[in-house]
Amino acid sequence: MDDERQVREVRFNLLFDAHYDAVRAFAWRRDPDLADDVAAETFAIAWRELDRLPAEPRAWLIGIARNVRLNLLRTEKRRTGREARGAAETTPRGDLPRFTDAIEERSALRSALETLSERDREVLLLTAWDDLSRSQVAAVVGCSRSTVAVRLLRARRRLAAALAGQETAPAAADPHPPALTPCVHVGEAPR
Repeated sequence: MDDERQVREVRFNLLFDAHYDAVRAFAWRRDPDLADDVAAETFAIAWRELDRLPAEPRAWLIGIARNVRLNLLRTEKRRTGREARGAAETTPRGDLPRFTDAIEERSALRSALETLSERDREVLLLTAWDDLSRSQVAAVVGCSRSTVAVRLLRARRRLAAALAGQETAPAAADPHPPALTPCVHVGEAPR
């Protein structure tokens, strides 16, 4: 039993050393305040699921990190919602910071990315910043490689239009976050 534990620890340490920086960078680019928590929880899950480790663990780990981040955001949203309901005072509309002021302070790329839907940003960032292949992105978001290719093409077009300063039609509001919206293909049952 002791030898088994040592082998498991060595496997985990190799996984951690090889992929921690990529997982933390993924989390940091999306929310610097949550990056350490997301990375820690991702590797805690990886430790528990070490026996189910895929051949290419990077995309698997980033998929876990994505879900951990979404769970943390949902938890925070519920907490702040409870606090807001409990607060007796409301802030007058004139005291709220102007959204356009924040946009003006950001770079052109950051501003253009913010005009995109969460789904468009996600496929672009997983491809460009996290350097995942289309197959790996498909594994992270839970759909086919061809669906990722189409989403990526459309997202790049929308980003180019936003960078050029053109008005882009806002993407239809998705009532479910990307993690909760499975891809369903013709002839395939929903997952």
